[in-house]
Amino acid sequence: MNLLAWNCQGLGVALTARNLKEECFRRKPHLVFLMETKQKARYVRKLRRRCGFDEEWIVVPIGRSGGLALWWSDVITVNILFSSVNIIHTCVMSAAFTSPSYITFIYGPSDDGDRLLCWQEVRRISNNVNTSCLCLGDFNDILSQDEKNGGQPRAWRRILNFKRFVDDCGLEDLGFNGPPFTWCNNKDSPDTILERIDRAMGNVQLREEFPSLQVFNIDPAGASDHHLLFIQCQH
Repeated sequence: MNLLAWNCQGLGVALTARNLKEECFRRKPHLVFLMETKQKARYVRKLRRRCGFDEEWIVVPIGRSGGLALWWSDVITVNILFSSVNIIHTCVMSAAFTSPSYITFIYGPSDDGDRLLCWQEVRRISNNVNTSCLCLGDFNDILSQDEKNGGQPRAWRRILNFKRFVDDCGLEDLGFNGPPFTWCNNKDSPDTILERIDRAMGNVQLREEFPSLQVFNIDPAGASDHHLLFIQCQH
């Protein structure tokens, strides 16, 4: 099974919508997670059909900010177990899985307090998971200073809070292929800031079930300042 996740920063931008469609047809993901759609459900649904997906779960934006969308093809079964403005927690069944797997899609809040509350909710969710689990999205956090280039160093307390969250959930970073950073502030040097805030993580059971799993950081050359994640889950 293949997955694609992208903080698209607005599906209403023509270049973004076109590049998303091209990536979907090129990489043929079975499931797509989009963050910051900034569009009403009607528009997101129309684009979902154009990209070739059968089913959806939509979290509408608040005003002109936020918004999540989950699209999937009918070769897999997706049950939504929990949904909020920052989290979509699912149970996914597929012929590729020996048993149902849990996938938690995350859009980490930019506000420090809201982000800690989000981590607490994911902790609660993870306590009920006893099989393979994949957690992915834009976490708006980094695990070490090496995951940031430019600007002021990230506060160590914030890094430690994120590391503690990852450990508490029994997750480990799944690595990546491609560029080392997934976000850029799009400013010229010397004001350029690069960070790896988009990632995929999994538990031990996921590693055992999908030893060949790979994560790719891909620049879709769209209007978003985030790279997209493409995950290949293969036995």
